[in-house]
Amino acid sequence: MRAAGRALITMMLAGAAAVWPASSALAQEDPPGVIARLSETEGAVSLRAAGLPDWSAAQVNQPLSGGEQLWSDAGSRAEIDLGTAVVRFDENSSLSLLSLTDQLVQLQLNAGNVQVIVRELDPAAGFEIDAPFAALGLLRPGEYRLSVDGAGTTSIAVHNGQAQASPGQGPEMNLQTGQRAVFGANGSYAIMPMTAPDEFDLWCQQREADWADAASNGQYVSSDAVGYQDLDQYGNWQAEPDYGEVWFPSQLAVDWVPYGDGRWAWVSPWGWTWIDQARWGFAPFHYGRWAFINGHWGWVPPAPRHHAVYAPALVAWVGGPGAGAAVSLGGGTAVGWLPLAPGEVYVPGYGVSARYLQQVNLSNTAGLSASTISSVAHDPALQYRYVNRAVPRALTVVPQTAFTAGESVRRNRIAPPGEFESARATARVLAIAPARESVTGPVSLNRIGRPPQALLNRRVVTRREPPPIAPGFELQRSAVQANGGLPLSAVQWSRLRAAEPRRYDATPEPTPAALPASTPAAAGSARSQYRGIPERSASFQPPSELQHREPSGETARAPTTEPLQGSRAAQPRLPPAASAPPALVAPPPPPPPPQAQPKASRRPAASSEQDSRGPRPP
Repeated sequence: MRAAGRALITMMLAGAAAVWPASSALAQEDPPGVIARLSETEGAVSLRAAGLPDWSAAQVNQPLSGGEQLWSDAGSRAEIDLGTAVVRFDENSSLSLLSLTDQLVQLQLNAGNVQVIVRELDPAAGFEIDAPFAALGLLRPGEYRLSVDGAGTTSIAVHNGQAQASPGQGPEMNLQTGQRAVFGANGSYAIMPMTAPDEFDLWCQQREADWADAASNGQYVSSDAVGYQDLDQYGNWQAEPDYGEVWFPSQLAVDWVPYGDGRWAWVSPWGWTWIDQARWGFAPFHYGRWAFINGHWGWVPPAPRHHAVYAPALVAWVGGPGAGAAVSLGGGTAVGWLPLAPGEVYVPGYGVSARYLQQVNLSNTAGLSASTISSVAHDPALQYRYVNRAVPRALTVVPQTAFTAGESVRRNRIAPPGEFESARATARVLAIAPARESVTGPVSLNRIGRPPQALLNRRVVTRREPPPIAPGFELQRSAVQANGGLPLSAVQWSRLRAAEPRRYDATPEPTPAALPASTPAAAGSARSQYRGIPERSASFQPPSELQHREPSGETARAPTTEPLQGSRAAQPRLPPAASAPPALVAPPPPPPPPQAQPKASRRPAASSEQDSRGPRPP
């Protein structure tokens, strides 16, 4: 970007910069305290980050913060862990995570099959799934499945729970346990019986059974710590007098250290984020602290039954720009870090409120006071005697070029240069702007699948206006550089989005596109039709055992006791094994005035920087 453009960005961000100490009045502008994690992939699963045209191979433990698009090739499946919910999607599925905040989860399904299990649903939060001919708002914890075929026909089944479906035209309808509805063009619909489970349902049931077996970890760690279910099979819990229950990973290499086998990635809005290589490596690197106990590394978790706030990486930094001393290495710069120990303060590089600063620390470690946290945030040099600095090999060092390129830390680790011996560790995050590879990761040699563009352009029904599409990566990077190499605060991020507005404005609806020839729909397979789910899966808890909270507010309407669209319950239904979309029931004409709009608006799928090089919506 030209110098004038950089100056404009600098002025635009200056008024929104959040610096320490931040006012508690900015609490509503803090980054989310929640995160999603790609917890399982089978086959070829691809991901496109917000603001980038590039698709890359999806990696287990990839944090998902909102704006990402996912695609599963034929024979592939994947799972997303949201802490209080889990989302699983089948082969040939196009799924987007539009929004993930403490108040809302908003997904978009353009094609394929998805199962959603919600274990807790706060009455103040919403959970929405948008699809071509209907949007679904979840009203209770439970198990739900949505399917979108080659023509865009949207099928919704409520295995357990209660939801409200919003067609693009016509009235909203409540769906109860055991009900299934199919929605087509122009507001047409049919009410269908549940059918026998298919292969995807059986895979979901097995995954859910695995999760149920790992539920015992909840007695040791906060259930908000995304990924804690993986801990049982990869380590053991042990009571320690100084820390309480500590988890010790098993079968580690002799030279293993925390934050030593994985890579660094840039994930907005947090900035530099650790992605660990180990299957279990999510919760122990984004929550809690690490301690070296009797010659072994142990993870001290956030306390159970307390809300744990997500952090991108809980480390102290040595060397690198902005860390107190830039350590040279053959004309370049070396970057080092070590795990924070219990009682040590984490200082975010992104601007946040004083309230957030207290929560992200107090929820993840004991032995801290509010005054200590505030003092270290003002002056990170006050915290320099890091306990783990004395542990052999605890300090990991790599060249900065490998750091920003998202390359394997283990393969690029170097012996700490002599300057590191005298360099102090600091809580202040590195001031390094990301490269494109910091977001996508290094180029993969594996085949990377890409969904047909016609599927990405498909329009869907929505109950809520989704957030604006993320600005292109180059604009993001220039803004970070103008911010001194540090992540943007939530206020700055909002202003950056406003500088390049690309919203889901109304445009002429394209003709629904068929799936490619390799998909079940084109092949006439039975899987091209939504197979439904059984009345109850053996591995799923019945509603009475779920943490149910009564819905309230606009998006959580009171359940109805009337039959589903009572006067239409006897309308023709779809045959259970049809190989082509059957005729759906058309709703009656809407009442006057003709200019009245339906409650659910329509918008196109999220576009990318590359896809939007042609004419954009106004």
